[in-house]
This record gives sequence, structure tokens and C-alpha cells, in this order.
Amino acid sequence: MSEQLANAIESYGRTLQGILQEQIKQRQPIVQRWTKDMYQYRNQYESSVDTGKSKVFVGYTRAKTDAWSAQMTDMLFPSDDKNYGISPTPVPQIAHLAKQPDSQDPMQMQQINMAKELMQQAKERSEAMEKLIDDQLAECDYASEARLALHYAAVLGTGILRGPVVDTIDERIWSDDGMGNWSAQTKSKIVPKVRLVLPWDFVPDMTAPTLKDCQFVFERSYLTKKQLQNLLNNPYYLADTVQALIESEASETHTSSSDMDGYLDTLRTLSGLEKASNDKRYEVWTYHGGIPVSVLEQANQSLEEGYALELTEEQKSEKAEIDGVIVMTGNGKILSVNLNPLDTAEFPYSVYTCEPDVACVFGFGIPYLCRDAQEILNTAWRGMIDNGVLTIGSQIVVNSSVLSPVDKSWEIKPNKLWRTNDRVSANASFEAQRAFGVFNFESRQQELANIIQLAKSFMDEESGLPMIAQGEQGQVTPTLGGMSMLMNAANAVRRRQVKEWDDQVTKPLIRRFYEYNMAMNDDPNIKGDMQVVARGTSALLVKETQTAQIIDIFQKFGNHPQLSYAFDWYDGAKTLMQSMSMGAKTMLLSREDYEQKLQQIEQANATQPQDPEILKSQMQMQLAQKKQQHEMQLEQMKLQHAMQIEQMKVAIKEKELEVKMMEIEMRQHQEQERISLDERINSVKVSSDMQRETSKQMLDMKKFQAEIALKQQPLANPTGNYGVE
Repeated sequence: MSEQLANAIESYGRTLQGILQEQIKQRQPIVQRWTKDMYQYRNQYESSVDTGKSKVFVGYTRAKTDAWSAQMTDMLFPSDDKNYGISPTPVPQIAHLAKQPDSQDPMQMQQINMAKELMQQAKERSEAMEKLIDDQLAECDYASEARLALHYAAVLGTGILRGPVVDTIDERIWSDDGMGNWSAQTKSKIVPKVRLVLPWDFVPDMTAPTLKDCQFVFERSYLTKKQLQNLLNNPYYLADTVQALIESEASETHTSSSDMDGYLDTLRTLSGLEKASNDKRYEVWTYHGGIPVSVLEQANQSLEEGYALELTEEQKSEKAEIDGVIVMTGNGKILSVNLNPLDTAEFPYSVYTCEPDVACVFGFGIPYLCRDAQEILNTAWRGMIDNGVLTIGSQIVVNSSVLSPVDKSWEIKPNKLWRTNDRVSANASFEAQRAFGVFNFESRQQELANIIQLAKSFMDEESGLPMIAQGEQGQVTPTLGGMSMLMNAANAVRRRQVKEWDDQVTKPLIRRFYEYNMAMNDDPNIKGDMQVVARGTSALLVKETQTAQIIDIFQKFGNHPQLSYAFDWYDGAKTLMQSMSMGAKTMLLSREDYEQKLQQIEQANATQPQDPEILKSQMQMQLAQKKQQHEMQLEQMKLQHAMQIEQMKVAIKEKELEVKMMEIEMRQHQEQERISLDERINSVKVSSDMQRETSKQMLDMKKFQAEIALKQQPLANPTGNYGVE
């Protein structure tokens, strides 16, 4: 590799290292939240918690988290079914033409036959593609990786899967040489895999709210020195850089990041391990995002002939970046430069969040959602323990100036002897009786127990995991309909979360496997225009309820003269076996064998004369159908009659309510009239009293004025009254 080329690639490596460091810095608040989540899930306190009192921890968060993860795993990955399917992309014109009845027109009949043939061919190819992807996922143990992703989604809020990841595996094939000697041959083959990505090893574009909005993604992994030596044989890696990396120390490749080192050290401390700084593995980062064309051209010069990156003239002329993949060390040394293997330029990651965050790719887990309730629960439980310890015995206060123990020990014991210190005073005996003081703390167990129950109910609501969803029935009547409605209501939130898994993980992941097989697989029998169908919500019904409902459908509609043709009874039997966990693949014949047996029975019946017993059975069956139809009509009439009676009762109640309302209005009207009459009477009475009082006052005033006038008149004979005694 020329010095100019090495400098150009090294310069871009430093640029990527700077971008990585900036994203890690922006991710630090999320890592701090993860630390609290992990402490809470492990039922341990952080070092900042007061240790002067009891340190008990109620493991309610762990129970809720494990319950959520177990429910999601059971719904998404049932043991006897899968949560996806692949079907041909529907073409309305062809589908409509294939459903047309046979025609007398030869041209039209030819078109109908061609449409049916195309539909059958597309169906067979989609089934072959689905079978191939099933085998690929089973070989890489996809269900196990997905269960781990759900676990981290429950604990930390985010579960990440990467796939398809191309890997080379060695197969050992045993063969007999014909002489009874068996020998093994090793054969290498390239297979696509699905791999779990740990959340703390995943650094997306922190400015993007979703993975689709990210401009780039970083993923961290670790390689041993032996694995690095194997990369020397990989023609897509820069051999000089890999050799220089092998000769260096592993610690030089570790990212200098306080938040990642601190979180990994916290995890290892919780497990009793050494710090991550002592890790002897090499830290490697995989970058997915835009790469300048100049860097791709410079990397091409160092690759062997035949392995150079194929760039079109249009791509070479563009100044924009091309979507690609770069493998580099933590200190910015680029090991490999390649194009995105997917033609869709899609990231090979699927990110699922337990509770999405609208501002970030990472979501919230169960511990975060119920953190406040867990802290209240722990505080109340510690308070109950501390209060219980304080109330076990009394607090005794001793006046040491009055008494002293004979055995010189201040420990309280039965039949203990005490000596008065004042032997001369006459009050020594009196003071001795007052030398002890006994004090008791009040018990707060009941109040704290109420707080604990309230905190647990809060946690049930905040976590979205009520006790009914964990199997506790409560005060509900144990009927089939009641339990069905109850469990459907309890699973409402879970249905949304399962649908989010289908949208965020199942569909994109299976679609990427489909794109990979279309591009890399040489089998023409699996290729075609297809679509992915996610069906995770089909497992959301409680199995016991589902079993009873399917049996009820068989009984009601199995012999119905019209509706029986609307059901796929084979699929119903398969679903019934799955709901009973009895192994549909082992107990049921395949659909092809089942249809073949039906044809054989029909042919046998057509060639043989009708047996009187068979005719009798058919007549009995027809009579049974008529009887069932009559009973259904009778039940419908009874139901209609009952509904009419209920409607009449409702009408009577409405009339009674109207009469009562009229009585109330009449009483209100009478009361208003009485009040109005009382007001008028009072008004007249007051007016009459006022008039009478006014007349009296006027009469008194006239008398007073007359008396004054009389007194003011002069007497005609002032001495006329003299001598009159």
C-alpha cells in the first residue's frame, strides 16, 4: 500500500473516530439510565444509597420484567408455529382471471389456465422461499437470539438484532467406503445468520428518532489475536493494517470513553468480575453509512485483483457518498472498506423498544417505567423492617448517679441486683424507684403495609403488567365468556407491543433474508415477487379459551348446510392441535396427504353402489341438519322474543320515569305557587300593617297638635277656678 493511500484511509479513520466519540458522548445520559435499570433489575442498591439502616430490596421489578419477557417470547415464538409467512405479491388482474369459471371460448380458456398456472407457480415458489428461510433461521438459532433481544428490551428498553450476517461454517459429512469404514470430510459453506447486538455495543446516530432516520450506525465487537490472524486470509481486509494490529497491544484499540467503560465495569462488578480495562481482546467497530467515493477508490488499490469493489461510472462521477461498510479499530485504524451488500441500502439491524422514545432510537424498559413505585416499595419495606427492630424492645434510661449494678454490667437481666449510690440519704429508696425510665416506640406496621400495597398496585399499572395478566384471577366469575373478555382486555397492551415487534423486527428481518436469497441463491425455484406477512398477534388468545372456541365452531357449523363451506376445516384442526400443544406436525397429516385421501374416498364412493346403510346414514345426517337448523331458528325466535320483552320492559321503565318526572314537575309547580301566594299574603299583610300604623301615627299627631293648640289659647276667666278644690 502506498504511503499516500495509507494516509488518506488513516485520515478518514480519524474522522470516523471523532464521529464515534461524539455519538458516545451524546449517549451518556442513556447509559446512566441503563446503570440504574441494571441495579434495579439485579435487586441491588447503588453505592449512593444510605447504608446506615436496613438494605433489603424487594425484587418486584425483576418479577415484572421477567413476566413481560416470558409473555412476549411465548406469543412471538410458539414451539409449534412461527410468527411470519411469505406469500406471492397479489396481482388483481391475474387473481380475478384465475377465479373465473370455465369458458367455451378457447382463447379465454387459455388465459384462465395460464392465470391459474401462474398463481400455482407463484404459490409454490413462495412456499419454497419460506421453507428456505425457515431452515436458515433454524440453523442460526434465530429464536434464541430473539429471546435475548426481548430480554434486553425488557431490562434496558432496547433489543437489537443484526441479520443477515454472512458467515462461513464447516460441515462434517460422514460417509461409508463400502467396507464398513466410516470417514468424515469437512466442507465449508456460506450461510446467513441472525445475531444479537448488545445495546451498549450499538451506537447509532443520536440525533435521529428512529433507525430509518439515522445517517450512520456503529457496532462494537471484540476479536482475539487468533481471529485477527484469520482475517489475513480474507481478501476484503487490508492485510498491512491487520498485520500491524496483530503486532500491537489490545489495550491500544479500546475506545477512550468514560461512559462505556463505566457501564461495562458496572456490569462486571455486579457479576463479581474484573473491570473491562483488563480485557485482552481487540476492540473492533463496524460502521454502516455513507463513504466518500475517493475512499472507496483508494481502498480498491490495496485489494487483490478480482476482489476490488465494483463502482459504476455514475457512482464514480458522483460527489455524494455511497452507502457502505467500514471495519475499524477503536483507535481509528481502518481494517476493511466495502459496499453495502443489500441493494436496498438498508441497515442490517432491527431495533425493538419496549416503550418507544419519540426523541431517540433507544427506548425505555420495565425498570425505568416502574422506578418510582419500586423506590416507594423499597422505602416502605425498609421502614417496616427498621420500625419492627425499634419496637422489639423498650428503650431504658438509667440515672447512673442513683443506682449502679452489683455485677458492674449495665445489661438488663432477670433477677439483677442494683446498689444505691447514696446510702445516707433518707430519700435513697424513693430515688431508686425513679432511677429507671422505660420508653416504647410506636409500631407503624399497618401504615407501612398500606403503602406497600399501594406501591405494588402502582407498579402493576405503570409497568403494564397487571396481576390478571400474570395468572391471578381475582374476583372474577370463572366462566368461559368472562375469562375470554378478561384476558382479551388484559392483553390489549401486549397486542400493541407484539404488533410493534412485527413492524420493527419480523417484517424488516425476513424481508432482508428474502433480498439476500434473491441476490445470492442460484435456485430459480425460490425466486419471484413476494411479500412478508407477520402474524405474531395470532398467538395472543389464551390457549384454553381458544381451544374451547374452536371446538364450539366445529360443533355449531360442522354440519351446517350453508356455512360449513365457509370454513377451512383442515386449518381449523391444525389450529386446534396447536392450541392444545399436542404437536400439529406429528398428529396431523400434511394437507397434500389429507386432500389425496379425500379424493380416494370420493372416487371409491363414485365407483361403488350406494349401500343402504350409507343412504340411511345420509338421511339421518340430513334429518340431523334439519333438526339443527330448526333448533337454531327456534333459538333465534326465543332470542328475538326475549329481546322484545326486554325492549318492552325498557319502554315501561321509560314511561314510569316520565310519570315520576311529571310528578316532580307538578310538585315543583305547586311549591312555587305556594311560595308565590305566601309572598303575596305577606306583602298585603305588611302593607296593611303599615297603613294602620301610619293612620295611628296621624291620629296621635292630630291629638297632640290639638292639645298644643288648646294649651296655647288664652283663658277668658283666669281666676274662674280659684277656690275649686
